[in-house]
Amino acid sequence: MKLTRRDFLKATSMVATALGIPASGLLGLREALGTETNTLPPIVWLQAQSCTGCSVSLINTISMLPIDDLLLNVLDLDFHPTIMAGAGAMAVEAAETAYNDGNGPYILVVEGAIPTGEDGLYCHLWETPDGVVETALEAVQRYAASADLVIAVGTCAAYGGMVAGAPNPTEAMGVRDVVGDDVPVVNIPGCPAHPDWIIGTIACILNGQVPPLDRDGRPKVFFGTKVHDQCPRRNTQKAEELGEYGCLNALGCNGPNTRSDCPTRMWNAGGSGENGVNWCVGAGAPCYGCTEPSFPDRMAPFYKSSQTK
Repeated sequence: MKLTRRDFLKATSMVATALGIPASGLLGLREALGTETNTLPPIVWLQAQSCTGCSVSLINTISMLPIDDLLLNVLDLDFHPTIMAGAGAMAVEAAETAYNDGNGPYILVVEGAIPTGEDGLYCHLWETPDGVVETALEAVQRYAASADLVIAVGTCAAYGGMVAGAPNPTEAMGVRDVVGDDVPVVNIPGCPAHPDWIIGTIACILNGQVPPLDRDGRPKVFFGTKVHDQCPRRNTQKAEELGEYGCLNALGCNGPNTRSDCPTRMWNAGGSGENGVNWCVGAGAPCYGCTEPSFPDRMAPFYKSSQTK
């Protein structure tokens, strides 16, 4: 069964309500969706230095909304280099059309860190229709300047992440560092980002408002509490070896320094409206702190007591 845009409006309303987002912004969206021919703001998804893990995570979403109808029949996803059918000049033209359309705003989503060394030489994004070879740095700056909103998906896009880890030979940075403070940026970190965080944030935006953000640009509804404060192992005996049940603080767990709702949301939901079935600590691994701006350098070494780091 395919979702109509009215169905999606209802779904995003329910998601927003579940997240505690007021519906004050819904009227304008309802008017915009008065007929099936009206469209939501186009989305251009650019990928810089990344492993594509956040896209894979998003594609596997099922808890809030199914991804197939969401991407193919509801959202106006004009460009995504991994999942779109077109390639080469045809694909680039789709992105450029959204950029040059002039009929309304568009949302820019960036996945991956932006290399700034050698003027961005380390990551060429594409060749534009007029024959200009454009780096990820140039494309992100150009598209962000005209976007209504920029969403940095994954810790690499948000803060540099693994790509920017020492010694950072490409001088990789997060999106906000390369576009400046004048461009509104919402950070959805994680390595990878949880699909609910991505879909939930988009739902809030389509319901008329950006969710409240913390000082690191993250939606508070997902990153408002520390992992340790929600962890079911918090008050258990400390584990001395990997594989033992108990608090993993002595084995390098960064839960006390990391903000996300992983302990309650978990991963790999089995169906619509369900929480996931497991998460890193539940599987016996310490929290690596992947949603924090200091990941990975200041969270390492990962298997050493946080008290002696």
